[in-house]
Amino acid sequence: MVVMEKCCCCRVRTACLIFGGFALFGSLIQVSNDAKDIYHNITMSRQDQEWNLQELYELSNMDGLNMGTTKDEIRNFLTIAFYFSIADLFLSIAMIVAASCLIYGVRKENSDFLIPAMIVWPLDLFVRIIFVLIHSINLGFLHPISLAMNIVLCCGVVFDIFIWLCVYSHWQQLKAKDQFQPKKLRLGQPSFYSIQLNSTQ
Repeated sequence: MVVMEKCCCCRVRTACLIFGGFALFGSLIQVSNDAKDIYHNITMSRQDQEWNLQELYELSNMDGLNMGTTKDEIRNFLTIAFYFSIADLFLSIAMIVAASCLIYGVRKENSDFLIPAMIVWPLDLFVRIIFVLIHSINLGFLHPISLAMNIVLCCGVVFDIFIWLCVYSHWQQLKAKDQFQPKKLRLGQPSFYSIQLNSTQ
């Protein structure tokens, strides 16, 4: 695979640090938001759920909009949104770990710490594509509600691909560097040459 040397106007190393920082910050906020949404849905009474359903139904079929959405479609949409919040919560937690490892690995020039990011971002991409398909099956791809959600999800897919390419490219750079340069010695561990030198003195 072709390795990117630069990302826009900066090196891929710098881009990985920037993406890792934004992902870490955004995931921390998203964990809080998802946890609130899940708690709100779990603790919501049946009456409140029906009232929320009726409100969305009237909003989607009011004069000027007239989306032709049925209550069952809106009910399915709310159920899908709830399950997406659960999936997004676990993904956000995984993203916190991956982004932290990414930042550490880039700063310490350790390619092994970039591997979690190379796994989590494709997983995030896969989940987004799945929910695009689910929304499209439920409401139709061009339905206004579905279209708005799908645009957001598809933008996330594009960013996931771009970020993964940057991380993979820098991982390749570090792997190539490891092949031509000896790995740093562990702290307190003498090298073979230092042992030979000491033995000859």
